[in-house]
Amino acid sequence: MKAMKTTTAMLLAVAAISVTSQAQTTNWVADPFDTANQVTNSPNWGNWFGNMYQSRAWDPTMDSGNNPGSGALLVNVIAGRPAHDQYVLWPGLPWNVDMYNLFTNVSFDICYQTGSAIRTNVTVSDNYSTGIGSLDYGVMRVGAWDNWNQDWFYTFAIPATNGLGLPNTNWTHISIPININGVLKQYPNLYTLRNIMFSMDNANYGNAILSGAQTYWIDNITFIGPSNGIVHPPPSLNPVLKTKPALRVFTGAASIYARSQLTSVNANESWIGGTYPVTYSFNLLDFPNINNVQAHLEIIPGPAYTGNPGADYNNTNCLWLQILSNGSGGYTANISWKTNSTSNNPNHNELSISSASSPAGTWTLTFNSATTGTLSGPGNNNVAFTINDPNVVADFGNPATLVVGNQPNGSTAGEGQPSDYASITVTGTAAPIADDFTTASSLDAVWTTANCDNPNSVVLVTPNQPYWIYWDTPDSGYGLGVSTNVDVGPWMLPQYYNGYYTVPQIIKNGKYNWALIPSSCLPTIDGQAQSGQALSPNAFFRLSNPPPAN
Repeated sequence: MKAMKTTTAMLLAVAAISVTSQAQTTNWVADPFDTANQVTNSPNWGNWFGNMYQSRAWDPTMDSGNNPGSGALLVNVIAGRPAHDQYVLWPGLPWNVDMYNLFTNVSFDICYQTGSAIRTNVTVSDNYSTGIGSLDYGVMRVGAWDNWNQDWFYTFAIPATNGLGLPNTNWTHISIPININGVLKQYPNLYTLRNIMFSMDNANYGNAILSGAQTYWIDNITFIGPSNGIVHPPPSLNPVLKTKPALRVFTGAASIYARSQLTSVNANESWIGGTYPVTYSFNLLDFPNINNVQAHLEIIPGPAYTGNPGADYNNTNCLWLQILSNGSGGYTANISWKTNSTSNNPNHNELSISSASSPAGTWTLTFNSATTGTLSGPGNNNVAFTINDPNVVADFGNPATLVVGNQPNGSTAGEGQPSDYASITVTGTAAPIADDFTTASSLDAVWTTANCDNPNSVVLVTPNQPYWIYWDTPDSGYGLGVSTNVDVGPWMLPQYYNGYYTVPQIIKNGKYNWALIPSSCLPTIDGQAQSGQALSPNAFFRLSNPPPAN
Protein backbone atom coordinates (compact mmCIF):
# COMPACT_ATOMS: atom_id res chain seq x y z
CA MET A 1 0.00 0.00 0.00
CA LYS A 2 1.20 3.49 -0.73
CA ALA A 3 1.89 5.88 2.09
CA MET A 4 -1.40 7.23 3.27
CA LYS A 5 -2.17 10.91 2.99
CA THR A 6 -4.17 13.34 5.08
CA THR A 7 -6.18 16.39 4.28
CA THR A 8 -7.29 19.30 6.41
CA ALA A 9 -9.54 20.86 3.78
CA MET A 10 -12.66 20.80 5.92
CA LEU A 11 -10.71 22.09 8.89
CA LEU A 12 -9.51 25.07 6.93
CA ALA A 13 -13.07 25.86 5.91
CA VAL A 14 -14.11 26.29 9.54
CA ALA A 15 -13.64 29.84 10.79
CA ALA A 16 -11.39 30.22 13.82
CA ILE A 17 -12.61 32.95 16.17
CA SER A 18 -10.43 34.07 19.04
CA VAL A 19 -12.24 34.26 22.37
CA THR A 20 -10.26 37.41 23.20
CA SER A 21 -11.99 39.27 20.39
CA GLN A 22 -15.33 39.23 22.19
CA ALA A 23 -16.22 42.74 23.30
CA GLN A 24 -18.75 41.84 25.98
CA THR A 25 -18.50 39.33 28.78
CA THR A 26 -20.83 37.22 30.87
CA ASN A 27 -20.02 37.04 34.57
CA TRP A 28 -21.33 34.43 36.97
CA VAL A 29 -20.65 35.14 40.63
CA ALA A 30 -20.35 31.63 42.00
CA ASP A 31 -19.97 32.79 45.58
CA PRO A 32 -20.56 36.44 46.57
CA PHE A 33 -20.62 35.51 50.28
CA ASP A 34 -23.72 37.65 50.80
CA THR A 35 -25.01 35.44 53.61
CA ALA A 36 -23.72 33.02 56.21
CA ASN A 37 -25.53 30.26 54.33
CA GLN A 38 -23.06 30.67 51.43
CA VAL A 39 -20.21 29.74 53.78
CA THR A 40 -21.70 27.00 55.93
CA ASN A 41 -24.39 25.37 53.85
CA SER A 42 -24.41 25.78 50.07
CA PRO A 43 -21.54 25.36 49.54
CA ASN A 44 -20.01 24.33 52.83
CA TRP A 45 -16.53 25.84 52.91
CA GLY A 46 -13.97 23.98 55.00
CA ASN A 47 -10.60 22.24 55.11
CA TRP A 48 -10.06 19.14 52.95
CA PHE A 49 -6.82 18.19 54.69
CA GLY A 50 -3.74 19.64 56.39
CA ASN A 51 -2.99 21.11 59.82
CA MET A 52 -2.42 24.80 59.03
CA TYR A 53 -6.17 25.38 58.87
CA GLN A 54 -7.84 26.66 62.04
CA SER A 55 -11.30 27.98 61.20
CA ARG A 56 -13.59 29.71 58.73
CA ALA A 57 -16.64 31.92 59.19
CA TRP A 58 -18.85 34.41 57.41
CA ASP A 59 -17.87 38.01 58.21
CA PRO A 60 -20.65 40.55 57.49
CA THR A 61 -18.32 43.47 58.35
CA MET A 62 -15.99 42.90 55.39
CA ASP A 63 -16.84 43.17 51.69
CA SER A 64 -14.55 43.93 48.74
CA GLY A 65 -17.14 46.33 47.31
CA ASN A 66 -18.01 47.97 50.64
CA ASN A 67 -21.54 46.65 50.27
CA PRO A 68 -23.24 46.78 53.71
CA GLY A 69 -25.65 44.08 52.61
CA SER A 70 -22.93 41.58 51.79
CA GLY A 71 -19.90 40.01 53.48
CA ALA A 72 -16.85 37.84 52.90
CA LEU A 73 -15.35 34.47 53.80
CA LEU A 74 -13.04 34.79 56.83
CA VAL A 75 -10.21 32.24 57.12
CA ASN A 76 -7.75 31.64 59.99
CA VAL A 77 -4.58 29.57 59.57
CA ILE A 78 -1.30 29.03 61.46
CA ALA A 79 2.03 28.39 59.73
CA GLY A 80 5.47 27.52 61.04
CA ARG A 81 5.17 24.61 63.43
CA PRO A 82 5.97 21.10 62.16
CA ALA A 83 2.34 19.99 62.53
CA HIS A 84 1.11 22.97 60.49
CA ASP A 85 2.25 21.68 57.14
CA GLN A 86 -0.46 22.78 54.72
CA TYR A 87 -4.18 23.24 54.25
CA VAL A 88 -6.68 22.96 51.40
CA LEU A 89 -9.70 25.26 51.64
CA TRP A 90 -12.52 24.08 49.39
CA PRO A 91 -16.31 24.41 49.05
CA GLY A 92 -17.05 20.70 49.23
CA LEU A 93 -19.90 20.16 46.77
CA PRO A 94 -18.88 20.47 43.09
CA TRP A 95 -20.01 23.44 41.05
CA ASN A 96 -19.48 21.88 37.59
CA VAL A 97 -18.62 25.08 35.70
CA ASP A 98 -18.29 24.77 31.91
CA MET A 99 -14.83 26.21 31.22
CA TYR A 100 -14.79 24.81 27.70
CA ASN A 101 -17.82 26.51 26.21
CA LEU A 102 -18.71 29.39 28.53
CA PHE A 103 -15.91 30.82 30.68
CA THR A 104 -12.25 31.75 30.23
CA ASN A 105 -11.30 33.22 33.63
CA VAL A 106 -11.98 32.84 37.31
CA SER A 107 -11.47 35.82 39.62
CA PHE A 108 -11.74 36.64 43.31
CA ASP A 109 -10.76 39.31 45.82
CA ILE A 110 -8.48 38.71 48.80
CA CYS A 111 -7.43 40.84 51.77
CA TYR A 112 -5.11 40.06 54.70
CA GLN A 113 -5.59 41.34 58.23
CA THR A 114 -2.86 43.59 59.62
CA GLY A 115 -0.54 41.59 61.85
CA SER A 116 -0.80 38.38 59.82
CA ALA A 117 2.45 36.42 59.57
CA ILE A 118 4.69 37.46 56.69
CA ARG A 119 7.74 36.14 54.90
CA THR A 120 10.84 38.23 55.60
CA ASN A 121 14.12 38.68 53.70
CA VAL A 122 12.46 37.36 50.58
CA THR A 123 14.44 37.40 47.32
CA VAL A 124 13.42 36.65 43.76
CA SER A 125 15.55 33.50 43.78
CA ASP A 126 12.60 31.43 44.96
CA ASN A 127 10.54 32.42 41.87
CA TYR A 128 7.48 33.29 43.96
CA SER A 129 8.50 36.58 45.57
CA THR A 130 7.11 40.03 44.99
CA GLY A 131 10.56 41.61 44.68
CA ILE A 132 14.07 41.64 46.11
CA GLY A 133 13.95 42.27 49.84
CA SER A 134 10.17 42.52 49.80
CA LEU A 135 7.71 41.27 52.40
CA ASP A 136 4.66 39.19 51.56
CA TYR A 137 2.13 36.83 53.11
CA GLY A 138 3.57 33.72 51.49
CA VAL A 139 2.69 31.84 48.34
CA MET A 140 -0.90 30.67 48.01
CA ARG A 141 -1.98 28.07 45.46
CA VAL A 142 -5.23 28.03 43.52
CA GLY A 143 -6.50 24.78 42.06
CA ALA A 144 -9.49 22.55 41.50
CA TRP A 145 -10.76 19.21 42.70
CA ASP A 146 -11.23 16.48 40.11
CA ASN A 147 -12.35 13.06 41.26
CA TRP A 148 -10.23 13.38 44.43
CA ASN A 149 -7.21 14.66 42.51
CA GLN A 150 -5.74 18.12 43.01
CA ASP A 151 -4.83 20.24 39.98
CA TRP A 152 -2.91 23.34 41.12
CA PHE A 153 -2.81 25.80 38.23
CA TYR A 154 -1.95 29.18 39.77
CA THR A 155 0.24 30.65 42.53
CA PHE A 156 0.46 34.17 43.91
CA ALA A 157 1.86 36.13 46.87
CA ILE A 158 0.21 39.29 48.25
CA PRO A 159 2.66 42.07 49.27
CA ALA A 160 2.57 42.79 53.00
CA THR A 161 3.24 46.51 52.51
CA ASN A 162 1.87 49.15 50.16
CA GLY A 163 3.82 51.66 48.10
CA LEU A 164 4.39 53.84 51.17
CA GLY A 165 5.82 50.99 53.19
CA LEU A 166 2.71 50.78 55.37
CA PRO A 167 0.79 47.57 56.08
CA ASN A 168 -1.19 46.46 53.07
CA THR A 169 -4.83 46.45 54.14
CA ASN A 170 -6.27 46.73 50.62
CA TRP A 171 -8.32 44.19 48.74
CA THR A 172 -6.37 42.58 45.86
CA HIS A 173 -8.23 41.41 42.77
CA ILE A 174 -6.91 38.19 41.21
CA SER A 175 -8.03 37.06 37.74
CA ILE A 176 -6.77 33.70 36.46
CA PRO A 177 -7.05 32.68 32.79
CA ILE A 178 -8.35 29.12 32.45
CA ASN A 179 -8.56 28.87 28.68
CA ILE A 180 -7.82 26.18 26.17
CA ASN A 181 -4.32 27.44 25.40
CA GLY A 182 -3.31 27.70 29.07
CA VAL A 183 -4.61 25.76 32.06
CA LEU A 184 -6.92 23.51 30.03
CA LYS A 185 -4.07 22.46 27.75
CA GLN A 186 -2.21 21.23 30.81
CA TYR A 187 -5.27 19.95 32.70
CA PRO A 188 -7.91 18.84 30.16
CA ASN A 189 -9.90 17.22 32.97
CA LEU A 190 -10.78 20.78 34.06
CA TYR A 191 -12.98 21.44 31.02
CA THR A 192 -15.70 21.13 33.63
CA LEU A 193 -14.35 22.92 36.68
CA ARG A 194 -15.74 21.20 39.77
CA ASN A 195 -14.81 23.94 42.25
CA ILE A 196 -12.02 26.28 43.34
CA MET A 197 -9.52 25.40 46.10
CA PHE A 198 -7.13 27.66 48.00
CA SER A 199 -4.05 26.20 49.65
CA MET A 200 -0.70 26.95 51.22
CA ASP A 201 2.13 24.42 51.48
CA ASN A 202 4.49 25.40 54.27
CA ALA A 203 7.31 23.16 53.03
CA ASN A 204 7.42 24.43 49.44
CA TYR A 205 7.34 27.60 47.32
CA GLY A 206 9.66 29.36 49.77
CA ASN A 207 7.04 29.23 52.55
CA ALA A 208 9.26 27.46 55.08
CA ILE A 209 10.28 30.84 56.54
CA LEU A 210 6.64 31.76 57.15
CA SER A 211 5.69 31.40 60.83
CA GLY A 212 2.64 32.48 62.81
CA ALA A 213 -1.08 33.13 62.53
CA GLN A 214 -2.76 34.59 59.47
CA THR A 215 -6.27 35.95 58.94
CA TYR A 216 -7.58 36.77 55.50
CA TRP A 217 -10.84 37.28 53.64
CA ILE A 218 -11.94 36.01 50.22
CA ASP A 219 -14.86 37.56 48.33
CA ASN A 220 -16.73 37.39 45.02
CA ILE A 221 -15.51 34.20 43.36
CA THR A 222 -16.56 34.94 39.79
CA PHE A 223 -16.37 33.16 36.43
CA ILE A 224 -15.93 35.34 33.34
CA GLY A 225 -16.51 34.52 29.69
CA PRO A 226 -17.57 36.04 26.35
CA SER A 227 -21.24 36.96 26.12
CA ASN A 228 -21.88 34.64 23.16
CA GLY A 229 -19.89 31.71 24.47
CA ILE A 230 -16.51 30.45 23.28
CA VAL A 231 -15.94 29.67 19.61
CA HIS A 232 -13.03 27.26 19.35
CA PRO A 233 -10.61 27.10 16.41
CA PRO A 234 -10.69 23.74 14.64
CA PRO A 235 -8.14 21.07 15.55
CA SER A 236 -5.19 20.45 13.24
CA LEU A 237 -4.60 17.01 11.79
CA ASN A 238 -0.97 15.87 11.65
CA PRO A 239 0.68 13.59 9.06
CA VAL A 240 0.02 9.86 9.27
CA LEU A 241 2.75 7.91 11.10
CA LYS A 242 3.70 4.27 10.61
CA THR A 243 3.50 2.27 13.82
CA LYS A 244 6.10 0.06 15.48
CA PRO A 245 4.90 -3.24 16.93
CA ALA A 246 5.69 -2.50 20.58
CA LEU A 247 4.20 -1.35 23.85
CA ARG A 248 3.47 2.36 23.41
CA VAL A 249 3.40 4.37 26.63
CA PHE A 250 2.04 7.90 26.48
CA THR A 251 3.87 9.83 29.16
CA GLY A 252 1.31 11.19 31.58
CA ALA A 253 -1.85 11.45 29.46
CA ALA A 254 -3.66 12.72 32.57
CA SER A 255 -1.45 15.39 34.16
CA ILE A 256 2.20 16.45 34.39
CA TYR A 257 2.73 14.03 37.29
CA ALA A 258 0.59 11.14 36.07
CA ARG A 259 2.15 7.67 35.89
CA SER A 260 1.75 5.55 32.76
CA GLN A 261 3.06 2.10 33.64
CA LEU A 262 2.75 -1.65 33.86
CA THR A 263 2.58 -3.36 37.26
CA SER A 264 3.25 -7.05 37.75
CA VAL A 265 0.19 -9.01 38.87
CA ASN A 266 2.45 -11.42 40.74
CA ALA A 267 3.91 -9.99 43.96
CA ASN A 268 7.03 -12.21 43.94
CA GLU A 269 9.35 -9.94 41.96
CA SER A 270 11.91 -9.02 44.68
CA TRP A 271 15.58 -9.76 44.14
CA ILE A 272 15.84 -10.77 47.81
CA GLY A 273 16.21 -14.54 48.08
CA GLY A 274 16.37 -14.90 44.33
CA THR A 275 18.77 -16.99 42.27
CA TYR A 276 21.66 -14.57 41.75
CA PRO A 277 22.35 -12.83 39.55
CA VAL A 278 18.82 -11.43 39.46
CA THR A 279 18.20 -9.15 36.47
CA TYR A 280 15.51 -6.63 35.55
CA SER A 281 15.77 -5.51 31.94
CA PHE A 282 13.75 -3.48 29.45
CA ASN A 283 14.38 -2.20 25.95
CA LEU A 284 13.29 1.30 24.95
CA LEU A 285 12.95 1.81 21.20
CA ASP A 286 12.61 5.58 21.63
CA PHE A 287 12.11 8.18 24.35
CA PRO A 288 11.04 11.86 24.41
CA ASN A 289 14.02 14.22 24.20
CA ILE A 290 12.44 16.59 26.73
CA ASN A 291 14.20 17.69 29.90
CA ASN A 292 13.26 15.80 33.07
CA VAL A 293 10.83 13.35 31.47
CA GLN A 294 11.20 10.09 33.38
CA ALA A 295 11.30 6.37 32.71
CA HIS A 296 11.33 4.17 35.78
CA LEU A 297 11.67 0.62 37.01
CA GLU A 298 10.42 0.17 40.58
CA ILE A 299 10.34 -2.66 43.08
CA ILE A 300 7.66 -1.91 45.66
CA PRO A 301 7.31 -4.25 48.67
CA GLY A 302 3.87 -5.14 49.92
CA PRO A 303 0.93 -7.14 48.58
CA ALA A 304 -0.17 -6.61 45.01
CA TYR A 305 -2.18 -3.41 44.88
CA THR A 306 -4.77 -1.85 42.59
CA GLY A 307 -5.63 1.79 41.98
CA ASN A 308 -2.44 3.25 43.45
CA PRO A 309 -0.51 4.89 40.58
CA GLY A 310 1.78 6.78 42.94
CA ALA A 311 2.84 3.79 45.06
CA ASP A 312 6.48 4.86 44.67
CA TYR A 313 5.49 8.01 46.58
CA ASN A 314 2.68 6.75 48.81
CA ASN A 315 3.98 3.37 49.97
CA THR A 316 6.51 3.18 52.80
CA ASN A 317 9.25 1.23 50.97
CA CYS A 318 10.43 1.46 47.37
CA LEU A 319 13.53 0.99 45.24
CA TRP A 320 13.67 2.57 41.83
CA LEU A 321 15.78 3.02 38.76
CA GLN A 322 14.95 6.54 37.60
CA ILE A 323 16.02 7.61 34.10
CA LEU A 324 15.68 11.32 33.30
CA SER A 325 16.06 12.77 29.82
CA ASN A 326 18.27 15.88 29.86
CA GLY A 327 16.60 17.49 26.85
CA SER A 328 19.90 17.54 24.93
CA GLY A 329 19.89 13.96 23.69
CA GLY A 330 21.32 12.40 26.86
CA TYR A 331 20.16 11.27 30.28
CA THR A 332 20.86 10.94 34.00
CA ALA A 333 20.06 7.62 35.72
CA ASN A 334 19.66 7.15 39.47
CA ILE A 335 19.26 4.14 41.75
CA SER A 336 17.53 5.20 44.97
CA TRP A 337 15.49 3.65 47.76
CA LYS A 338 13.43 4.56 50.81
CA THR A 339 12.04 2.75 53.85
CA ASN A 340 9.38 3.66 56.42
CA SER A 341 8.60 6.87 54.56
CA THR A 342 5.22 7.74 53.06
CA SER A 343 4.49 10.77 50.88
CA ASN A 344 8.08 10.85 49.70
CA ASN A 345 10.10 9.76 46.69
CA PRO A 346 13.03 7.35 47.24
CA ASN A 347 15.64 9.52 48.95
CA HIS A 348 18.68 7.29 49.58
CA ASN A 349 20.60 7.73 46.33
CA GLU A 350 23.14 4.95 45.77
CA LEU A 351 24.13 5.63 42.16
CA SER A 352 23.88 8.49 39.69
CA ILE A 353 25.32 8.27 36.20
CA SER A 354 25.05 10.53 33.15
CA SER A 355 25.57 9.97 29.47
CA ALA A 356 25.32 11.86 26.21
CA SER A 357 23.71 8.76 24.74
CA SER A 358 19.97 8.63 24.16
CA PRO A 359 17.95 6.84 26.85
CA ALA A 360 16.66 4.62 24.04
CA GLY A 361 18.25 1.18 24.23
CA THR A 362 18.53 -1.70 26.66
CA TRP A 363 18.64 -1.11 30.41
CA THR A 364 19.62 -3.89 32.81
CA LEU A 365 19.57 -3.70 36.59
CA THR A 366 21.51 -6.66 38.01
CA PHE A 367 21.68 -7.80 41.65
CA ASN A 368 24.59 -10.07 42.50
CA SER A 369 23.55 -10.26 46.15
CA ALA A 370 20.98 -8.70 48.46
CA THR A 371 22.98 -5.44 48.60
CA THR A 372 25.27 -5.30 45.54
CA GLY A 373 24.73 -5.05 41.83
CA THR A 374 25.42 -3.26 38.56
CA LEU A 375 23.54 -1.02 36.16
CA SER A 376 23.95 -1.10 32.39
CA GLY A 377 22.38 1.34 29.98
CA PRO A 378 23.12 3.09 26.68
CA GLY A 379 26.64 4.51 27.01
CA ASN A 380 27.24 2.93 30.46
CA ASN A 381 28.05 -0.70 31.22
CA ASN A 382 28.16 -2.60 34.51
CA VAL A 383 28.42 0.40 36.84
CA ALA A 384 28.54 -0.99 40.39
CA PHE A 385 26.24 0.08 43.22
CA THR A 386 25.53 -0.94 46.83
CA ILE A 387 22.23 -0.77 48.72
CA ASN A 388 23.32 0.54 52.12
CA ASP A 389 20.29 -0.66 54.03
CA PRO A 390 21.20 -2.89 57.02
CA ASN A 391 17.67 -4.32 56.99
CA VAL A 392 17.46 -4.83 53.24
CA VAL A 393 16.19 -8.43 53.48
CA ALA A 394 13.23 -7.46 55.67
CA ASP A 395 12.61 -4.15 53.91
CA PHE A 396 12.59 -5.42 50.31
CA GLY A 397 11.67 -9.09 50.45
CA ASN A 398 8.54 -10.56 48.87
CA PRO A 399 5.73 -9.80 48.51
CA ALA A 400 6.91 -7.12 46.10
CA THR A 401 5.62 -5.93 42.75
CA LEU A 402 7.53 -4.69 39.71
CA VAL A 403 6.54 -1.42 38.01
CA VAL A 404 7.87 -0.22 34.63
CA GLY A 405 6.77 2.96 32.91
CA ASN A 406 7.04 6.71 32.46
CA GLN A 407 5.87 10.05 33.81
CA PRO A 408 6.31 13.69 32.70
CA ASN A 409 7.84 14.42 36.13
CA GLY A 410 6.46 17.95 36.19
CA SER A 411 7.25 18.75 32.55
CA THR A 412 4.36 20.38 30.71
CA ALA A 413 6.14 19.77 27.38
CA GLY A 414 6.51 16.09 28.25
CA GLU A 415 2.85 15.46 29.05
CA GLY A 416 1.30 13.02 26.59
CA GLN A 417 4.52 12.29 24.65
CA PRO A 418 4.86 8.71 23.33
CA SER A 419 7.63 6.19 23.90
CA ASP A 420 7.87 2.55 22.81
CA TYR A 421 9.04 -0.49 24.77
CA ALA A 422 10.20 -3.56 22.85
CA SER A 423 10.46 -5.93 25.81
CA ILE A 424 10.63 -6.42 29.58
CA THR A 425 12.58 -9.36 31.03
CA VAL A 426 13.09 -10.50 34.63
CA THR A 427 15.33 -13.43 35.59
CA GLY A 428 16.24 -15.05 38.91
CA THR A 429 13.14 -13.96 40.86
CA ALA A 430 10.44 -16.28 42.18
CA ALA A 431 8.28 -15.17 39.22
CA PRO A 432 10.46 -14.60 36.10
CA ILE A 433 9.05 -12.55 33.21
CA ALA A 434 9.92 -12.69 29.51
CA ASP A 435 7.67 -10.44 27.46
CA ASP A 436 8.45 -9.45 23.87
CA PHE A 437 5.96 -6.74 22.90
CA THR A 438 7.08 -6.70 19.25
CA THR A 439 5.51 -10.10 18.60
CA ALA A 440 2.65 -10.14 21.11
CA SER A 441 -0.97 -10.10 19.98
CA SER A 442 -2.33 -9.01 23.37
CA LEU A 443 -0.99 -7.73 26.67
CA ASP A 444 0.27 -10.65 28.74
CA ALA A 445 -1.72 -11.54 31.85
CA VAL A 446 1.39 -11.01 34.01
CA TRP A 447 0.69 -7.24 33.78
CA THR A 448 -2.01 -4.85 34.90
CA THR A 449 -2.58 -1.26 33.84
CA ALA A 450 -4.83 -0.60 36.85
CA ASN A 451 -2.05 1.43 38.48
CA CYS A 452 -1.91 4.03 35.71
CA ASP A 453 -3.45 7.43 36.30
CA ASN A 454 -4.97 6.83 32.86
CA PRO A 455 -4.99 3.11 31.87
CA ASN A 456 -5.69 4.21 28.29
CA SER A 457 -2.15 5.63 28.17
CA VAL A 458 -0.55 2.16 27.76
CA VAL A 459 -1.29 0.52 24.39
CA LEU A 460 0.03 -2.66 22.81
CA VAL A 461 0.53 -2.04 19.08
CA THR A 462 0.38 -5.16 16.93
CA PRO A 463 1.46 -5.71 13.29
CA ASN A 464 -2.17 -5.50 12.08
CA GLN A 465 -2.40 -1.89 13.35
CA PRO A 466 -0.17 -0.14 10.82
CA TYR A 467 -0.85 3.59 11.34
CA TRP A 468 -1.10 6.33 13.94
CA ILE A 469 -3.12 9.46 13.24
CA TYR A 470 -3.04 12.29 15.75
CA TRP A 471 -4.48 15.77 16.08
CA ASP A 472 -4.44 18.58 18.59
CA THR A 473 -7.18 19.39 21.06
CA PRO A 474 -9.81 20.60 21.75
CA ASP A 475 -11.79 18.54 19.28
CA SER A 476 -15.30 18.49 20.69
CA GLY A 477 -17.78 17.49 17.96
CA TYR A 478 -15.10 16.34 15.51
CA GLY A 479 -14.69 12.81 14.19
CA LEU A 480 -12.37 10.93 11.87
CA GLY A 481 -13.31 10.11 8.27
CA VAL A 482 -11.50 8.16 5.55
CA SER A 483 -11.78 8.22 1.77
CA THR A 484 -9.95 6.98 -1.32
CA ASN A 485 -10.47 10.33 -3.04
CA VAL A 486 -9.62 13.55 -1.26
CA ASP A 487 -11.62 15.72 -3.64
CA VAL A 488 -14.93 13.93 -4.07
CA GLY A 489 -15.07 11.37 -1.25
CA PRO A 490 -17.24 9.73 -0.16
CA TRP A 491 -16.02 10.14 3.41
CA MET A 492 -16.75 7.18 5.64
CA LEU A 493 -16.16 6.29 9.27
CA PRO A 494 -13.07 4.03 9.40
CA GLN A 495 -15.07 1.26 11.06
CA TYR A 496 -17.43 1.18 8.07
CA TYR A 497 -14.94 -1.02 6.22
CA ASN A 498 -15.13 -3.84 8.78
CA GLY A 499 -18.85 -3.74 9.35
CA TYR A 500 -18.49 -1.52 12.45
CA TYR A 501 -16.93 -4.43 14.31
CA THR A 502 -13.58 -2.74 15.09
CA VAL A 503 -13.34 0.95 15.95
CA PRO A 504 -9.97 2.73 15.97
CA GLN A 505 -8.70 3.10 19.53
CA ILE A 506 -8.45 6.77 20.57
CA ILE A 507 -5.86 7.71 23.19
CA LYS A 508 -6.66 11.09 24.72
CA ASN A 509 -4.16 13.32 26.46
CA GLY A 510 -3.83 17.02 27.15
CA LYS A 511 -2.28 18.09 23.84
CA TYR A 512 -3.18 15.47 21.26
CA ASN A 513 -5.60 12.68 20.56
CA TRP A 514 -4.06 9.63 18.92
CA ALA A 515 -6.00 7.14 16.79
CA LEU A 516 -4.53 3.67 16.25
CA ILE A 517 -5.73 2.54 12.81
CA PRO A 518 -6.06 -1.22 12.24
CA SER A 519 -5.84 -2.64 8.73
CA SER A 520 -9.53 -3.51 8.90
CA CYS A 521 -10.37 0.23 9.00
CA LEU A 522 -8.65 0.99 5.68
CA PRO A 523 -10.73 1.41 2.50
CA THR A 524 -10.94 -1.31 -0.11
CA ILE A 525 -10.41 -0.91 -3.85
CA ASP A 526 -14.13 -1.13 -4.59
CA GLY A 527 -14.99 1.12 -1.64
CA GLN A 528 -17.37 -1.45 -0.18
CA ALA A 529 -17.39 -2.80 3.36
CA GLN A 530 -16.36 -6.42 3.94
CA SER A 531 -16.20 -7.02 0.19
CA GLY A 532 -13.11 -9.20 0.32
CA GLN A 533 -11.36 -6.84 -2.09
CA ALA A 534 -7.76 -5.76 -1.68
CA LEU A 535 -7.05 -2.52 0.11
CA SER A 536 -7.06 0.67 -1.89
CA PRO A 537 -3.57 2.00 -2.79
CA ASN A 538 -4.60 5.39 -1.37
CA ALA A 539 -6.33 6.43 1.80
CA PHE A 540 -7.00 9.96 2.97
CA PHE A 541 -8.04 10.94 6.49
CA ARG A 542 -9.68 14.10 7.74
CA LEU A 543 -11.44 15.48 10.80
CA SER A 544 -14.86 16.98 10.36
CA ASN A 545 -17.61 18.43 12.51
CA PRO A 546 -19.93 16.62 12.34
CA PRO A 547 -18.11 13.39 11.50
CA PRO A 548 -19.37 11.12 8.70
CA ALA A 549 -22.79 9.71 9.46
CA ASN A 550 -22.23 6.24 8.00
